[in-house]
Amino acid sequence: MYQHRLRFLFSLLCVVLLCSSAQATTNLLITVQDSLDNTTLPHATVFVNNANFALTNNNGQAYLTHAGVVNQDIRVSMDGYSDWEQIVDMNATTLLVNLSRKTLTLKVNLFDSDTLGPITGANINVTALNQSQMKQTDASGSATFGVNGATLYSVDINAPNYQERSDVIDIGSENQEIQYKLLSGNSFSFEIKDKDTGSAIPGAEIRINTILAGKTDARGILITPVTRGNSYTIEIKAPGYTTFTETRTISSTDAIYSADLTKASVGVNIYVTDENKMPLAGADIYLNGTLSGSSNDYGRLSFPNLVASDYLIEVRKSGYVSQSQAISVSDQNQDYSLTLPFENAAMTIFVQDKDQKIVPNATISLDGTQAGVTDDNGQLVTHVKFNIPVNITVTKDGYSPVTVQKEVIQGNSTASVNIMLDRNLDWGLIMMIALGVIGVLILFAAIRMFGRRKHRHVMRRNEI
Repeated sequence: MYQHRLRFLFSLLCVVLLCSSAQATTNLLITVQDSLDNTTLPHATVFVNNANFALTNNNGQAYLTHAGVVNQDIRVSMDGYSDWEQIVDMNATTLLVNLSRKTLTLKVNLFDSDTLGPITGANINVTALNQSQMKQTDASGSATFGVNGATLYSVDINAPNYQERSDVIDIGSENQEIQYKLLSGNSFSFEIKDKDTGSAIPGAEIRINTILAGKTDARGILITPVTRGNSYTIEIKAPGYTTFTETRTISSTDAIYSADLTKASVGVNIYVTDENKMPLAGADIYLNGTLSGSSNDYGRLSFPNLVASDYLIEVRKSGYVSQSQAISVSDQNQDYSLTLPFENAAMTIFVQDKDQKIVPNATISLDGTQAGVTDDNGQLVTHVKFNIPVNITVTKDGYSPVTVQKEVIQGNSTASVNIMLDRNLDWGLIMMIALGVIGVLILFAAIRMFGRRKHRHVMRRNEI
């Protein structure tokens, strides 16, 4: 009986302790809001005792359950806001955190859209949460404002002689610097293109009321000041294009003037000559691979209606070497000359002596230029030009040089010429014979003189 009582008391004590433990648990509701407009802030980071605990929900709330035995170190952080931190009583069940927005700077820079120079004295108005700030740009075209982080700001820009500009800037957690190019109120753009290809025409000269406004850039664009509401005569010139002229009024709603230029027709003459600089009639002339005609008796073919562009000219005629030339046609009539060299014909030269014997290793020259030597068969194959007389000279030791003239008429693919050589007199042998004869004569004369001296009569005394 006594033991049963002890068990009962022990169980009762355990229940009491359990109840006490349950009552010690504390639930803390944390609500995070903006200190300026009291809007709740979702996705704020909550740190508990320096440990990352949770992110606030869409209502800007987070729940913390703890034992309720110690105070809690709560810190809340969010981009664009200064951190909030506080020691919260262990028995607290609700906590309202007001985050203050960071104080940041917004720097606005203004530039002229045409010159890219700074715009001075422009009025800039920055507005957020019914609070406005207005400043003017300094000499560098800049103005700096103090702003709050995590805030949307409206930026309105007004500058004399420039179009107004407005924008919305989202200030986050860092200082910001923004740039704007303002379009001058008098700025006007000319855009010049090729009518056929649609490509930009750089270097086009634009005159407004006969006064040169400038030339288009690589994009085919010229930006220049123009006073709206007036009538102007616009003249546009570009190399290789027909001059464009128009009179029109430029209104306040006009911003771009577009003009398509047509390429101008240009006359081109092609002159064809042979190697002797004589006009060559009947030569076929091709333009970019297409036969366009033939040269007349003066060696000329005219193209009166070409437009400025690049072309490939090719000239062909039988018996002549074809020639081609790339030409660039601009805005002026132009003449081009092409010379066709004569084609070559194969010529075989045979060299023999008077006895019809072949003469190898004979030197052949054509118009004074050595062409080669004859082979073991006494021949040399070379090339000469059609319709041009050529002097063929053959030399070889022991033979007299021979020169003949030969002309190969156009149409003969091959030609031949036989050349006969005369042997030279052997002057050495002749001299030897002559010396021998002279020697014999001298010997004969000496013998006769010696014989006369030997038989001379001597008169004796008794013969007196």
